[in-house]
Order: sequence, then structure tokens, then C-alpha cells
Amino acid sequence: MKLTQERLIYGFDPLCGWCFAFRPTMRAVTATHSDLPITLAYGGLVVGARVEPIAAMRDYLRRGLAQVQAVSGATAGPQFYNGLLAEGTYISNSEPPCRAIYVVEHLAPNRAYAFADTLPYTFYGQGQPLDNADVLAALATAQGIDAAQFVQMWHSSAAIEGTQHAFQRARAAGIHTYPTLIYERDGVQQVVVQGYMAPDAAVERIKLMRQYDVVEALR
Repeated sequence: MKLTQERLIYGFDPLCGWCFAFRPTMRAVTATHSDLPITLAYGGLVVGARVEPIAAMRDYLRRGLAQVQAVSGATAGPQFYNGLLAEGTYISNSEPPCRAIYVVEHLAPNRAYAFADTLPYTFYGQGQPLDNADVLAALATAQGIDAAQFVQMWHSSAAIEGTQHAFQRARAAGIHTYPTLIYERDGVQQVVVQGYMAPDAAVERIKLMRQYDVVEALR
């Protein structure tokens, strides 16, 4: 009998406000469908010409985060508004935190999703810069990773190059919207959602997808 292989593919970016809002949804999904492994796909939301001081996107972020709060209830913390956003010098760039994910995927692959999940909260909830090696190392340490080993690899040319390859793979897979959640069964993919979805709705949609596939497999 052929063993069925299932997983979730999570298109994600650490600087994405909707990914910050999506954290409760992912918590519900992982709690209910705990047998499904999660593969992260990060294509780099803020890279290239989009990289600039956060002051340049201050109004855009305020409007966007107000919409995020209205739809999902997720609220960025005062440390973000009165710290990073007010100061305006932080350079918005998805590459450094995505590179941190790449490093954790290699040092402790079973902790990669948990590590990635902390990044939007660290940024929007706590107002901490995600290009700071000490901030990222502290998050890695919380996942049981040696800080010195993490920082050494994070600064390496291999990690920089590997992160670019990860960006390319995600884009080649068609992931351009964040968040995106995909259910895959034996190589066949179904999009659960592109954009925000409430926790109960996402849990139920995945449940229906899994039940449908079981019925089809028995025909």
C-alpha cells in the first residue's frame, strides 16, 4: 500500500503585516492538523528597489496596519509605532530575517517554522529591528540554537547566496502573495488561501480538503 504524503506550504514574509495577523490562524491550523509538516516558502516581499528607510513608507504602513486591525483584530504594539516607525531610520528589507530562517532551516530544521513565526511579532508587536544580529540570535537561542553558531552562519556568503536561491524557488512555485497557504497531498497542491483567513475557516477548509482527497483516493 502506498503511503500518502501530506504537507502544508506556507508562503510567508517576516515584514508582512498580514502574516503578523495570520499568526493566530496558523496556530489553530497547526494545533488541529498537527500531523501535517510545514514547509516555508519565502520569496522576499521587501527586496531590491523596495528596500528603503521605514520613514519612506510610514503613511503606507499606518494605513495598512489599520486595515489589518480592522479585519483581523491584530494590533501592532506601541514599541513599533513609537520606536521603529517614529524614528524612521530602520531599513525595511526582507532579506536579513529571511536569511535567518534559512540558517535555522539548516541548523535545526524542525524548529524553522517556530522560529519564523516569532519574526512578525518581534517586528510589529515588539518593535525590534529584524536586521540586527543580536535580535535574531536571541530568537534562535529560544529555539535551542547556539547563538555564536547562528551568527557566524548568518553572516556567511553561503547563507546570503542560499537565501537568494530560496527566494527564486518560492517565486518559481508561484508564491507572490503573502500569506499564502497551500495543502499538498502526494504532490498535488490545493490553495487553502491567498491573503488573510480567520482561524476557524482555515482549519475547516483544510479538513474538507483532506476528507475530499481520501474519498477520491478510494474510488
